Amino acid sequence: MISVIPTHNKNFRAFGWVQDPSNLRSLCDVVAVFDSNSQKHKDLIRIIIPKIVEKLDGRDNLIKALQSTPLKIKYAELVGTSFTPRSMSRCNGIIQATVKGQGRDFIGDWPADNYVRWAHCFGFIKYNYTDDTFEITDKGLELTNARETGEELSKNEKELLVNAILAYPPAIRILTLLSETEDTHLTKFEIGQRLGFIGEDGFTSMPQKIFIRSLANAEPKERKSMKADWEGSSDKYARMIASWLEKLGLVEKIPKMITVSTAGKEYKETIGQAYMITANGITALRKADGKSKHKRIAKNVCWEMFSTKGADREYFRTRRAFILKYLFESKNSVSVLDIMNYLKTVNLNETENTISDDIKGLQNIGINIIEKGNRFILDDMINDFIIPLPQSLAKSDLAETKEEIRENLLNLSHEYLALIDLAYDSKQNRLFEMKTLDLLTEECNYQGLHLGGSRKPDGIIYTSENKCKYGVIIDTKAYSKGYNLPISQADEMERYIGENQTRNEKVNSNKWWNNFGADINEFYFMFVSGHFVGNFKAQIERISKNKSINGVALAVTNLILLAEAYKAGRFTHETIKNEMFNNSEFIL
Repeated sequence: MISVIPTHNKNFRAFGWVQDPSNLRSLCDVVAVFDSNSQKHKDLIRIIIPKIVEKLDGRDNLIKALQSTPLKIKYAELVGTSFTPRSMSRCNGIIQATVKGQGRDFIGDWPADNYVRWAHCFGFIKYNYTDDTFEITDKGLELTNARETGEELSKNEKELLVNAILAYPPAIRILTLLSETEDTHLTKFEIGQRLGFIGEDGFTSMPQKIFIRSLANAEPKERKSMKADWEGSSDKYARMIASWLEKLGLVEKIPKMITVSTAGKEYKETIGQAYMITANGITALRKADGKSKHKRIAKNVCWEMFSTKGADREYFRTRRAFILKYLFESKNSVSVLDIMNYLKTVNLNETENTISDDIKGLQNIGINIIEKGNRFILDDMINDFIIPLPQSLAKSDLAETKEEIRENLLNLSHEYLALIDLAYDSKQNRLFEMKTLDLLTEECNYQGLHLGGSRKPDGIIYTSENKCKYGVIIDTKAYSKGYNLPISQADEMERYIGENQTRNEKVNSNKWWNNFGADINEFYFMFVSGHFVGNFKAQIERISKNKSINGVALAVTNLILLAEAYKAGRFTHETIKNEMFNNSEFIL
């Protein structure tokens, strides 16, 4: 049953997706915290917490929480709090004390939070919305009872962990993707692109082709950090879930060589986080699906997993949860129009395109929804979960903007709607840069390259047509309140333009301008941001006057609409050149 409970809560936990922990023994220890009969629980009370938690950090309260009957522990007592600086951190949470860190006897609050999420999404503990507490489930008790002496996982523990991961929808999604053919071999980026709800900030994927080209052109000292750190949210989820599957023997990690060709040049790079399904993985997937005389495994779903970030997180979670509830309760197949009318009964007014994208998203997180003749039916078993209905649900202006743009995208993938979120999130400026270049090169057929880094523009594009040859220097800016093009950044663009005009390696030894086609002699400049404010037009005019080339300010919504117009055949590279670079803002 999918139950709806009205709530006055304004702050909700993040469940359903995990990025950091991968130690299965530590996961079992975390579950054992909630079993008063387990040895770990007893050790925490008698030995561990008295030893590593100071009185001023709530030692007595943590022990008291562990001794409560029934054993229900509050989130704050489990996870604790952070310290600044982190190097001076002390242990002040039960889960912090449960898992040993690197070089110290405990972990921080963030990894502790992720262990709680992990135990929750595997169905070993459950969350109580009324009092912000957690308690063990029957499956969790099975796991703690399967513990044997030593640190190695017992046979029963491994079996229970396999069953738990097969009840976790995103794991099934990854196994399904890897089982498409016998030779399917996917990188974390290729998985991440097909994992989660497309077109939003919480489920982003690094464009693999752009990444490969950027990696190939990077300085040797930058390459290691790029391989380790450059990834989107969905890529991180893919990498983490795949690591669990690997440890359980269901997938194998095998580096994959990726080849990308552009403008007659070939780039080859190896991505280490790439995976193939094993024979055990195929067997496990069949078991999960209820094949070969197995009973289908019911999936653990929670309201929180339907959206992870942003001001509209609760709204999206609720809308998608109600869509699943309607599919769950419908005996027959339903149309998008049926779902739209149902949502109106719970005061959610949505378009057919939005609902279609949500259904695709539910499929992409691992829920089996079958489409037959424009109608949908849930072909899956879902364990009970709760929709904690907030007192008020309203979409932000940003969400409304995305909905408007979505209705105009008939030729362009809706994944690029994520650019609207990224344009207002300065923490994801690099992904904004790369996704912008991805849109222009993959969808608008420009040649180009993401550059970034010290003393380079964010990217460049150029045409390869005989009748229309020009290049564009691009600077992307992600600001939450709009971009006013300050003088310092206008001067920076002037410097890039000047370097391209003189092409003097003594001025800039990295010679970034060599990435333009050798036959490109006509150039423009472009600023891309969420929206523009202040005196930006005057700055563009100044750059143009000083450097004798034209430029444009392009809001991200107009960038997306431009790509749609190009794919629809309403714009060509020539019409873009003639109409867009007007030393002002281009508006469609």
